[in-house]
Amino acid sequence: MAIGREEITSDDPANHPPGVHPRNQNRPRKRCRETGDRKRIAELEAELRARDDFLAIAAHELRNPMTPIAGRVELLLNLARREPHRIPGEIINGLERLQYLVDAYVRRATTFLDVSRINSQKLQLTLTEVDLSTLIRNSVFAMSPVAERAGCPVSLDVQDAVTGTLDQTAVEQIVENILSNAIRYGAGHPIDVELASNPSTAYLKIRDHGIGISDADQERIFGRFQRATGNNTGGGFGVGLWITKQLVLAMGGDISVTSEVGIGSIFTVSLPLKGS
Repeated sequence: MAIGREEITSDDPANHPPGVHPRNQNRPRKRCRETGDRKRIAELEAELRARDDFLAIAAHELRNPMTPIAGRVELLLNLARREPHRIPGEIINGLERLQYLVDAYVRRATTFLDVSRINSQKLQLTLTEVDLSTLIRNSVFAMSPVAERAGCPVSLDVQDAVTGTLDQTAVEQIVENILSNAIRYGAGHPIDVELASNPSTAYLKIRDHGIGISDADQERIFGRFQRATGNNTGGGFGVGLWITKQLVLAMGGDISVTSEVGIGSIFTVSLPLKGS
C-alpha cells in the first residue's frame, strides 16, 4: 500500500475548471432528463387517448350492425313460440341459442365501449325514476336460461315497490355482470338474489355456492383486466367486475364481496335511492 498517495475523486474541485463545481455540471443533465420524461409522459398519454378513441369507434362499428339482427332473431323466436305444434322444437332451440350468441356478442362490444368511456372519463349517466324491484326480476328472468344450462337455478327474494333515481341501463349491467360471474363460478349450484331497502338505500345481494374467492383475490378482482387466480373457467376480458364497480361508484353507491374458498361468494351492492 502506497504511503502518502492522495486519492483523486471527481468531486475534488481541483479536478475541474475554475468556477465550475461538479454538482453544477449535473444540473443541465438533470433538466434534460426531466424534459425527456415529461415529453415521454405526454406521448404515452396521447397514445392512451388514441387507444380509447379507437376502442370507442370499434365498439360502435361492431355493435350497431347487430342491433337489427338481434331484433329479427327475437321476432322469429316469438313467432316460433306461438306455433309450437307447427315449428319443430329443434328450430326453437336453435333460435334461442342464436339469440344468446347475438346477445353475448353485443355485450362484449358494449364492454369495449364501457372501458373506453371510463378510461376517458366520458361515462355519462341518465338518471330517471327506476323501479328496482321490476328491473331485478326482469334481469334475472332474462338470464334464467343461461343459469339453468349451467345447473345454477336462481331464487329470488325481492322486496316490492323499491324505486330510486338511478341509471336504468347501468343497474341492468351491474345485475347482469354479477349474475354472470355467479353463474360462471357457481359450480352448478343454486344462486340466491335478494333485494331489500330502507328509505335511503337499496341493497342487492347475489350469492353463489361455488368455488369461492381467496382473501388475496378479493382485493384484486375489482381491478381492470383482473380475474381470480387458480380457476380455468375461461372467457371474458377480466373487466366485468371493474366496470361494475365504476358504474356503482358513479351512482354514489358501493360494492363489496365476502367469500370463502369452496363455499361460495356474496356480492353486495348498495345504491342511494335519491341519486348520488
